[in-house]
Amino acid sequence: MNVRPADPEDATGIAAVARAAWWETYPGILDTDVIEATLEEVYDEEFVREAMRERDDLLYLVAEDDGVIGFATAQQTWADEVEIHTLYVEPSRWEAGIGTALLESVAASAAEAGADRLRVGVLSGNSVGRAFVETRGFERVETRTAAFGEREVPEDVFEKPL
Repeated sequence: MNVRPADPEDATGIAAVARAAWWETYPGILDTDVIEATLEEVYDEEFVREAMRERDDLLYLVAEDDGVIGFATAQQTWADEVEIHTLYVEPSRWEAGIGTALLESVAASAAEAGADRLRVGVLSGNSVGRAFVETRGFERVETRTAAFGEREVPEDVFEKPL
């Protein structure tokens, strides 16, 4: 397995991982129409390609092993903080260290950029995501709401010092 910066050719693999991870994780937390609408909007392959080309403020990483098996996006939101926007792994590969490798790559990039902490939001009902960040040293610092169309869902915010 290799973690590297993503490029626009990875959009198909990113979309496939996102679709598999969302359908494994979010039923019961989000309505199926909300899941499908979000996947169509945010993980449309051309949207992903465009974002990679145009958003030089976003870090895009992929984990690969015979294709894309995971990805992460992050952004330095403050001088001392990097927020992880996404970190998804193909569900059949959970527990294989792929998410940890992606997280470590984000942390290394954040440290190089001068940040001293990572921040990530996890939907409150996402026990898989919550367990992942908590076992890697993140602590919940607040709860906010995340908007999905017209629906708002509670999201726990976690931080970890670098």
